[in-house]
Amino acid sequence: MTERVALTGATGFLGSNLLAALEKSNYPARALTRRPRADTTSTSWINGDLNNRPALDELVEGCSSIIHCAGATRGNSLEDFLEVNLKGTENLLNAARKITPAPRFLLISSVAARYPEYSWYARSKSMAETLLMSDDYAALPRTIYRPAAVYGPGDREMRPLFRLMRRGFLAGTGAPGARISLIHVADLVNALLMWLQAGEAQGLFELDDGTNEGYRWKDIAAAGEAAWKRRIIHIRVPATLLKCAAHANLQLARAFRYPAMLTPGKVNEITHKNWVCDNTPLTTTLGWKPQISLRDGIDTAT
Repeated sequence: MTERVALTGATGFLGSNLLAALEKSNYPARALTRRPRADTTSTSWINGDLNNRPALDELVEGCSSIIHCAGATRGNSLEDFLEVNLKGTENLLNAARKITPAPRFLLISSVAARYPEYSWYARSKSMAETLLMSDDYAALPRTIYRPAAVYGPGDREMRPLFRLMRRGFLAGTGAPGARISLIHVADLVNALLMWLQAGEAQGLFELDDGTNEGYRWKDIAAAGEAAWKRRIIHIRVPATLLKCAAHANLQLARAFRYPAMLTPGKVNEITHKNWVCDNTPLTTTLGWKPQISLRDGIDTAT
């Protein structure tokens, strides 16, 4: 029988796509949820969150692999991100190290963790990586995935960008030659499934869709034009204007108590000149290769 996997973030964008793939293959899983859900033939739901230690103990009991997809992407302070991305990871790791034999542990981080000084999000992800790789958890076989910006069915972060493109406009900022990497959620899910099947694949791996030198804004517009057969006008948003909007949005978010997406730190990420990844280490280790370019996958993102 296939060994059981424990999954956090199973109700989110990446986690729900991964869980669907696991269920399709009848792969036994336990998944964490904040509200009651009905079990399926292959999935058992555990009620709780990353601060509920008894729930985490139940989640990982009897599992040979743990995939930690849960994470905060919005917040109004560093503490908001640390509460989930660092403390939640620590709670899960402490549950995992009680298990014998030690389960494999895969942390979904972000390419943003390259530059922890850029944003609260990036710092919290970098700190979670450091915690995972510390001597305290040396008994666990440990892997970190740092995906580029993920898009596809169920995404809410990049969908506004693509919907605006479908109407004929692309709002972009940063230097004209800036390059970013993207990855379709189906390719990332495939990389996770290959990790599950691999047995031993430890280390830190960056992932994108394999496009040489990534995408410039004009490349993103061209992909939309090819998919939707219409002209797309690129509107360059000045970074100073975006920063002003981010500061205002953060103040409003704090006043009205909603988690901000656009913050000064997020602007630092958006305007960085080079987010291109190198898939070579993961391809060498697992044989994984991305299959979906932006031109092929953009129509699933809206």
